[in-house]
Amino acid sequence: MPGTSPDSVTFTSYNTMDLFESRLPRAQLHYISVVELIRTLRPDVLAVQEIRGRPRQSTIWLRTLAYDTGMKCEIASGRRGEPEVALAIGSHGYHSGLLWQPGTDVVSGSFRETEPGRLYHSAAWLTFRFDGRLVRLASFHATPFDRELRARENSALLSMLTEGPGGDLPLLIGGDWNAESADLVLDESTGKHVLYEPGDPFAGAAWQDDMIHQCYFSEEPDGTRHWVDRSAGEVLRDGGLHDAAAVLRAPWQATSGHFPGDGYGAVGILRRIDAIRVTEDVVPALRKYRVVDNDKARRASDHLPVTVEFVPADIAAI
Repeated sequence: MPGTSPDSVTFTSYNTMDLFESRLPRAQLHYISVVELIRTLRPDVLAVQEIRGRPRQSTIWLRTLAYDTGMKCEIASGRRGEPEVALAIGSHGYHSGLLWQPGTDVVSGSFRETEPGRLYHSAAWLTFRFDGRLVRLASFHATPFDRELRARENSALLSMLTEGPGGDLPLLIGGDWNAESADLVLDESTGKHVLYEPGDPFAGAAWQDDMIHQCYFSEEPDGTRHWVDRSAGEVLRDGGLHDAAAVLRAPWQATSGHFPGDGYGAVGILRRIDAIRVTEDVVPALRKYRVVDNDKARRASDHLPVTVEFVPADIAAI
């Protein structure tokens, strides 16, 4: 997605699907596909999820990914010692990180991550300087289990990102949210605000046990009734993190359900669970939104990359 101007920045979020989990030939082909896709997309900054492996080894893996894609992932720590790798170590072996193009101005000592055990997976954030404007970019991976935990973790994430030093900076966060958005848009025909999402992705699908992590349900005389839980998305919406797709009124596109072996996709459930969210001050700066959906992306991962373009100079002063 080429930028509309030389002053714009592209930010991509991508769940790479168990990257580095295995060294078998099939996994190596998977890695090559991911690298080729990232090199084709060439975002200015990339938020990645599902870097797999033990903590020390995983930092080597992120360096490897950065090298093979022509990007950077190391930042001066602001203290004496080795540079930091912009990887947040997850509590269950799934790690989130950030990469950027060479020449990007990264603020030394600004890297932060959630400590293992704080979240089911992890979040990483880092401050960049674009044309003199400080902007915080982040990567997050939500829990795939426990609807109530997911909402609580979103609330904790909001606190971590918006409180303390740098908490007032403009923020864009790319993530695998593992849940449905609850953002609203204006229906001009009625003057009312309605969901950006076109409907309940689980409607019409027969109940299966793992839907307990995504849906409310009720035992009815004629069988179990279920409907999607948007409470985790409501936390983000009400906490001031706007879904970029809804802000730009982009055509709706699923980001999961296309990959062979996806249990939901196999029964026709398509979901948009990968998204980039922004604080209110970034809204005027948004220009484009795109889900990268092509054969290469569909083969590379069970999630499709999501990209936004923004103009730092148009970020509002709040």
